[in-house]
Amino acid sequence: MFDWLAREGSIVLSWWALVTLAGAAVLPLCVRLFSGLPDRGYTLARAVGLLLVGFAFWLLASLGFLHNTPGNIILSWFIVLGVGLAVYFRGERFNWREWWRENSIVVIVGEVLFIVLLFSWAIFRAHQNNLTGTEKPMELAFMSAVQRSDVFPPNDPWMSGYAISYYYFGYVIEGMLASLSGIRSTVGFNMNIALLFSLTGLTTFGVVYNLVRSRAEFTLEGIRDRLPGQGTAAFVGLLGAVFVILLGNFQAVLIELPYQSQTASPGWLAFWDTQERDVYGGELPAPDAIDQNPLNVRDPQTWSFWWWFRASRIIQDRNLDGTPVGVQPIDEFPQFSFLLADNHPHVLALPFAMLALGLALNVLLTWRNPSRGEVIFYGLCLGGLVFLNTWDGPIYMVVLTAADGLRRLMRSENGRLKISDWLGLGVLAGSLVVVTLVFYLPFFISFRSQAGGVLPNLINPTQFRQYFIMFGPFVLILSAFIGVEAWRAGRRMNYGFGVLTALGVLLALLVVVTAFVIAATAIPALRDGALRFIDEAGGLEAVLPALIQRRIVYGVTSLVLLFGIALVVARLFPALRWGRRKSKTADAEPETVITYPAATGFALLLMGVGLVLTLVPEFLYLRDNFGVRINTIFKFYYQTWLVFGVASAYGLYTI
Repeated sequence: MFDWLAREGSIVLSWWALVTLAGAAVLPLCVRLFSGLPDRGYTLARAVGLLLVGFAFWLLASLGFLHNTPGNIILSWFIVLGVGLAVYFRGERFNWREWWRENSIVVIVGEVLFIVLLFSWAIFRAHQNNLTGTEKPMELAFMSAVQRSDVFPPNDPWMSGYAISYYYFGYVIEGMLASLSGIRSTVGFNMNIALLFSLTGLTTFGVVYNLVRSRAEFTLEGIRDRLPGQGTAAFVGLLGAVFVILLGNFQAVLIELPYQSQTASPGWLAFWDTQERDVYGGELPAPDAIDQNPLNVRDPQTWSFWWWFRASRIIQDRNLDGTPVGVQPIDEFPQFSFLLADNHPHVLALPFAMLALGLALNVLLTWRNPSRGEVIFYGLCLGGLVFLNTWDGPIYMVVLTAADGLRRLMRSENGRLKISDWLGLGVLAGSLVVVTLVFYLPFFISFRSQAGGVLPNLINPTQFRQYFIMFGPFVLILSAFIGVEAWRAGRRMNYGFGVLTALGVLLALLVVVTAFVIAATAIPALRDGALRFIDEAGGLEAVLPALIQRRIVYGVTSLVLLFGIALVVARLFPALRWGRRKSKTADAEPETVITYPAATGFALLLMGVGLVLTLVPEFLYLRDNFGVRINTIFKFYYQTWLVFGVASAYGLYTI
């Protein structure tokens, strides 16, 4: 290892320095715009810096003002620094000494965490640095095309004379760092995985730290409880980073280990019914004698090829006749992605998705309407997510808008949103969309999506046992969290409204599904995708009994998710009879309606977002080249892991 450090350690240090300088350039901007966060955005500054410097460089190169050279990348850094300083000096003087006294621990822990994670995963990739297989050749081609193109959009590596029609912003950021550090794209590819690992860990740490640090009982009269200490918040922040970037699902424990050791019965494997692990395959050697190895656990190096890959292929969809569908869902999670080491957009966007959660938390904790400058900043960051991984942008726009809705709810006197609040939320959401379209117009002009609308999912609901394998750690923690919150709320739990909301969500999904089915009967293009299985089976009469049985047997997942949504809503919106109860004495103090801390409300909101994200693919999926829900499960479950990870870390702390 020391030989490697002597030979290539300077590359890692150069990336650490470049990313740190990007964070330093926007720190003055962050302390103004992240006024609601206890650390004033320090732990998110590196992600903000990379995004803004990358945006400035890309936009100016796309408009023809700059060429793709290292010198112009540095110029973009100075432009961002200048804008940040201009915003900083327009406000009141910031007390850096007081800020350091309040945040010294998070600064030290955050810096140590970032550099340890960066070097650790750089060492890992140095010993596993192959760039063959999966989608690495395509991603390397994109990265090389970005570095070699004189202006943007970059040249398509396959179609000479054409530009890349893809969400390539992550490759621009990656290419900037590789160019400035003077390394080839092949080396930069692996360094970028190490950076994404460390930066995602840092931003997750920051979001959870700020969430815990801001936990206090807010009432109409002010703060009731003391804020948690820096040390406690930092510890929970580290736990959150572990949940998001290191934790895996239950596949290895419940399935892979028993499968490889051949200690699982055939019935056990059949019960879980996961891809390529529902029956024993022929690739396993004969088991050891029980007296030689009672547990029959072999060296993992002797296990079947790419055994760890099965953790991302848990959900198995089947046709009505019981045969597996041709293209199965993907259920990746961040740790798997870092092991696989593909520089695919869903991985490139990870730290910036966590940044979006930080923005949403800031909206909640500022306790006022976002200013015009803040809305522009939020739109710029969320628009960057659209450019990084298009699926993520709308999701986090909804999260940020919902956070503003929670802020309005907590400031209300009766625990309800007024018409003016709903109008304000609509204006905010519309403003974010407009800012995104304006600032990223060159991207939208050249982008051609492969998505072809929405189709109903009629025959493939997720089995709850497979859902539990995927999200088991979070299911256990969040179940306890919402249970404790229900106990704390007592008679304030608005079960009626929660059930009504859950039924409304279900009804809305069923209406959309029904509308698509009706449309598919009249439109041949839709019928081929949505109702082809009916035609192949001989008509509706032939498949209806099996279809109803499938929905009843596999309907547990939808019921559990709807039950969770009902509990979250019941806690967020208290029963009005308690908020409106007045004492008979004239001088009695009014009773506070919202009693949970803002941080708890945010964690509940994230939990609700994850429940909805995993409920939608039970009924709908986005149509693409595959024609099945492979990518809908992939994209929605991936973001669910992030929001569940943050909510679980906070929930475990509050329990």
